Amino acid sequence: MHKFITWKIDIKLFIYLVVGFIVATIVGTLSHEIGHWVTAKLLGYNAGFNYATMWLEDSEKEVTQFNRNLIIAGGPIQTMLTGTIGLLLLYRNRISILSAEKLSFGQWIPVFLSLFWLRQLANLATWLAGYFLNGEFSRSGDEFMLGRIFDFPGWIILASTAMLAVIISLIVISKFIPITQRFTFILAGLIGGILGYYIWLESLGELIFP
Repeated sequence: MHKFITWKIDIKLFIYLVVGFIVATIVGTLSHEIGHWVTAKLLGYNAGFNYATMWLEDSEKEVTQFNRNLIIAGGPIQTMLTGTIGLLLLYRNRISILSAEKLSFGQWIPVFLSLFWLRQLANLATWLAGYFLNGEFSRSGDEFMLGRIFDFPGWIILASTAMLAVIISLIVISKFIPITQRFTFILAGLIGGILGYYIWLESLGELIFP
């Protein structure tokens, strides 16, 4: 029977991957806000962004509801588009990747890009955690803002994109990560993702990019 995983940790790879996930978390957060920002700029608005959010600055141009919708959607679209591009790059280079016993630095790049989708799963996880910590579900976040705009339950948008994130992640791990590196990758992803979130959103992000 073909094994899905071997319980062996490559310490050197683990360290590299943890750092990679920390960097990816920071880059993913910034690029998400840049998605909002670029959309706003393309629509002709003055806008700014920092380590974790984007805002519209004073502008003579009216902010129509349609344009507001586009700006809100710009962040999630950027995140999911980047993840989709990463997945397509994996399939494009699947012959060399599938034949590799260990992935090279260049082969890890589309893996990390494809896992930009995991932001949607992280959003669902933090939404559920907020309920257990505070006793109520949050109504903030892009998915819920879009839900209110289109008179559609935001949790459906959140849950459906999170489910896609799970499916894509399982495909990437089971198909493109060599079995000898999978456990190291999964463990590094959990630790690096949590560290990246804490380092950027709870600790250094506001100091570095207020």
